[in-house]
Amino acid sequence: MKRLIITALTIFSLISSTYAGEGMWILSLIGKNYNQMKAAGFKLTPEDIYSLNQACLKDAVVVLNHDECTAEFVSKNGLLFTNYHCGYDDIQSQSSLLHNYLADGFWAKTLADELPIKGKTVSQLISIEDVTDKILTPQVLGLSPSAQASVIEGTIETMQDENTENGKYEVEVTNFFDGNYYYMFKYITYTDVRLVGAPPESLGQFGGETDNFVWPRQTADFCIFRVYTAPDGSPAEYNENNIPFVPKNYLKINLKGFQPGDYTMTIGYPGETMRQYSSYGIDQMKRNQNGIVVEVFGAYLKSLKEFMEKDEQINIQYTAKYANYANGYKCYLGINEGIDNLGVLNRKIENERRLAQWITNNKKTEYKKILPLLQKDFAAIDLNDKYQTYWSTTIYHCCECINFAIEHYMLHYYLSLGYDKMEKEEVAKLKDNYQSHFRDYNKDVDYALTKEMMQLYMKNVPQKYWPKGIGDAAFFPALEVAFQNSIFTDQTRYEEFIKKPKAETLNNDVLFLLASEFIDIMDKFSISDDTQAKIDYHKRLYTKAMMEMAQSINPDTLLSPDANSTMRLSYGKVGGYTYNGKDMGWQTNYESYLAKKNNDNKEFIIPEKMEELFKKRDFGPYAENGTIPINFLTDNDITGGNSGSPVLNGDGELIGLAFDGNWESMSGDVMFEPELQRTIAVDIRYVLFIIDKFANAQNIIKELEIIN
Repeated sequence: MKRLIITALTIFSLISSTYAGEGMWILSLIGKNYNQMKAAGFKLTPEDIYSLNQACLKDAVVVLNHDECTAEFVSKNGLLFTNYHCGYDDIQSQSSLLHNYLADGFWAKTLADELPIKGKTVSQLISIEDVTDKILTPQVLGLSPSAQASVIEGTIETMQDENTENGKYEVEVTNFFDGNYYYMFKYITYTDVRLVGAPPESLGQFGGETDNFVWPRQTADFCIFRVYTAPDGSPAEYNENNIPFVPKNYLKINLKGFQPGDYTMTIGYPGETMRQYSSYGIDQMKRNQNGIVVEVFGAYLKSLKEFMEKDEQINIQYTAKYANYANGYKCYLGINEGIDNLGVLNRKIENERRLAQWITNNKKTEYKKILPLLQKDFAAIDLNDKYQTYWSTTIYHCCECINFAIEHYMLHYYLSLGYDKMEKEEVAKLKDNYQSHFRDYNKDVDYALTKEMMQLYMKNVPQKYWPKGIGDAAFFPALEVAFQNSIFTDQTRYEEFIKKPKAETLNNDVLFLLASEFIDIMDKFSISDDTQAKIDYHKRLYTKAMMEMAQSINPDTLLSPDANSTMRLSYGKVGGYTYNGKDMGWQTNYESYLAKKNNDNKEFIIPEKMEELFKKRDFGPYAENGTIPINFLTDNDITGGNSGSPVLNGDGELIGLAFDGNWESMSGDVMFEPELQRTIAVDIRYVLFIIDKFANAQNIIKELEIIN
């Protein structure tokens, strides 16, 4: 049995086994995994994880800003733990030269001290329902690919609209296994979220970009929020009369420790994996998406860093942006290196050779042409994909003024046609968001970066896809003048406009006109609905064939769908790995932290108070064998979006917060690497040590239910 499972794992990267942590499992179906989980050390029941009738672990885990990060309730008063990097933008938004919470940290001693975070949301999953049979009916499956896509889209929209219960729920119907299954997720979203605590950046980001995705780590990657509701417990915008949220369930914290081989599980919201991609999809992704992101973001970061090093105000304004782009740059670089170093593409090609043989041997006529059809599909859209990625990376992501102007495209449309009601709705949305744009905006920085990004765009995209006049010698001098006069580069001018917006104002704004041209160009790269429907149809058949072949080899095979920002559970064990013959270990402690100290490098500065605590060995109840454990490894299966996910023991108690993966397995989103792929987590004992001993925030400690 094990040999069959291992063989299937090697072939398809879809299959879980008893020896490795692969699999991001749908919680409502976790009963299928129960025997494996129990054998590995799970001590609860499937109903303790997901239930509609009792409090369960599902109720304690939430998603931040719909798809950005994961967090978990840790008290009966709505207290949330998540990663520092998940709250980094919020900490930065509250920082100034006068109150630099990035440098100094922040700790609310009372509820009144907590800082409201405008725009922050927390969504709690209510239920999951399999709706496959309602969507993939025999009638729908008999239609052409384009007709199928149209009917499915309409059915999903109707289903989502009909299940909100008059706006109480947010409803999302999502496909799994490339459209072979569909599930409906219901959420309640809370919008009054306040910052409670965060260590200084020197702790929360210790190691910086140097250590990002690298093991060993010594990072205190955590911060704390609280959710508030109206007095009746319903979601509400910020109000002084709001009260702390009372969750249906919250996590207990275990300080007893753990050892290699101990059972662990994570629950969270992994963003996207591509393990069901064909070799053609992976090749295109590697070249046209990952490679271009590395090229463009690398240039952007180099130029931005020069500005940040010269001016502390610019450094504060742009530090969160820099961190986000640097994370993306390193992530895509690592994925591409992993694909090359681990031979992922060749292994995928070999999988497909085996699939073709299986199709022939078993006379599966439904799948006979699927591989050549997919190859043709991806070849047909290759240039569209390439140019679209250059557009999105250079213009949309790296030109702030153009991005901001693009947000006003629909307002211009409504103003031009006199659609008063929709105009007012659009203005309301823009008024909610514009202050965050200007708070962290510098016109000179933006002009320099916009000029550089447009030149990079022109270098890589044919001239027929350029805005009018962009190649002329007078273009960039004129663009610089436009920056001095645009409503999108000056808050006072913008506020005058948004009070009483007019189409004429936008028609006379050079940056808006340029943004509009870029939108029109983007349309030229777009793939037609019919073409996209055909590609999606072929991908669905490809994945269906892979699944069918896997289960023909072993009927007991468990299949895990790709991540898609819905709640998932992974399970595995504590443990390290070996790389190039070297034992990489599984845990770090304060001795290794002190060994990395380098006061000449801002990424490795250790606060004086931490050094004092270590010298005094003032560890409180958080020590283990005379030291403070900091970070540890498990073989749980996570990806972006899982940041902040609770790492739980077999009793469902909190032992750490997942925050990263290791560099050697960065291609794990494309093909799981059981011998190398690891989750990096911050030990909950280190989190509490910092809250208690470093921050003296005993008010927070008192809220927690701690098991010693």
